[in-house]
Amino acid sequence: MVETSTECGPAVEERYRAGSPRSGAAFERARAVMPGGVKGAYFYNPYPLTVDRGEGCYIHDLDGRKLVDFNNHHTAQILGHNHPAVVAAVREQVSRGIALSAPAGVETGLAEEMCRRVKSVERIRFCNSGTEATLHAIRLARGVTGKTKIAKFEGGYHGSHDVVEVSVAPPLDKAGPAGAPHSVSTAGGASPNAAGEVVVLPYNDENAAERLLARYRNELACVIFDPRAGILAQRPEFAQFVCDMARRHNVPVIFDEIVGFRVGTGGLQAHFGIEPDLTTFGKVIGGGFPVGAFGGRADLMDRFDSSRGPTGFFQSGTFSGHPVAMAAGLATMNQLTPDVFAHLNRLGTRLRNGLNHLFAERDVDATAVGVGSLFSIHFAGGKMLNYRHLARTDKAAAHRMLLGLIEQGYFLGNGLLMCAVSAPMDERHVDGLIESVGGAL
Repeated sequence: MVETSTECGPAVEERYRAGSPRSGAAFERARAVMPGGVKGAYFYNPYPLTVDRGEGCYIHDLDGRKLVDFNNHHTAQILGHNHPAVVAAVREQVSRGIALSAPAGVETGLAEEMCRRVKSVERIRFCNSGTEATLHAIRLARGVTGKTKIAKFEGGYHGSHDVVEVSVAPPLDKAGPAGAPHSVSTAGGASPNAAGEVVVLPYNDENAAERLLARYRNELACVIFDPRAGILAQRPEFAQFVCDMARRHNVPVIFDEIVGFRVGTGGLQAHFGIEPDLTTFGKVIGGGFPVGAFGGRADLMDRFDSSRGPTGFFQSGTFSGHPVAMAAGLATMNQLTPDVFAHLNRLGTRLRNGLNHLFAERDVDATAVGVGSLFSIHFAGGKMLNYRHLARTDKAAAHRMLLGLIEQGYFLGNGLLMCAVSAPMDERHVDGLIESVGGAL
């Protein structure tokens, strides 16, 4: 086995600084007025690149370097940057009005398209982010069932409201037994009651999930399932098991498709062969603009239908269903044909297989996991099946690889997590990344 070295850390960081002085200056300027300079997901040491522009599958940084973008703005830019159809749709909508204090009609078109694509979605509502989508879906489940607790999976991320920021990345010394994880709030300032409202389930462990769901079935408003698409290797049979077990106990299932919807026309749930009660969406359905959505069975979603009088449920927001985001999202959906998905997924499979062949050939303890066009690279031996496995990976090695790949013209997600292929890419981009990973090793 080849062991990674810590000695190369300072050297690769020095080269990174030398190659990105304008990004360094931009970061220092930002720090003077914004805590930490950038939002949390953007930051990595010593500072993040500042991007000047994007086109197709490339981004250009302030120092004039052109990089192949496997980050895809956290997987959201499935068509690449500035796709002509999306740009045309945005320009057309902007020429008609940016925000109009009334329905613009385009939101209905996107809603029809989403309901057509996803079998389990009979009605859908739009909001501004994935966080809002999971907040409203959980609130709906609580209101319908009259119960307050939710079940979520250890390591699952569903946005930044109190009840879902539990056991997202708990310290292992506080996480409890693997088969019965403790509920650990991981957000500073969260309600002190949040952790007590969450039952934490382990990924890929049918026995533990069955035991915990049976134990708390009379208290659970819902199970929310984030399949960690692109980060963990998920078994379709496990997803099916979770849905079957929840239904057996009359607990609604919320399926988080905010990342996974990019794997095919019907999303990850079609790939797994499941039909959840509610689904949350985001990222790709906004064509690069802020967006969220939640939808599902008509009898649940129609609680928001106030046209016949008050129902006790309400969801709105000044910018929910924003016309420009809706236009960009509909244009994106229209481009995502079965052939485009086949192209994306073929490249994703080629990339993961190529990387894993490289790691085996070099005898490096690393693995590439993912589904469809999504992938992550973990520096660890064995399979990545749950949060406990992820927590023990060599994150310092992943960081050095990130900087080393930037040096060679490839831009990946922070920590090499949740990266993605985009539609403008072809085999040259994928093979080039594999070769560059070999060079960085």
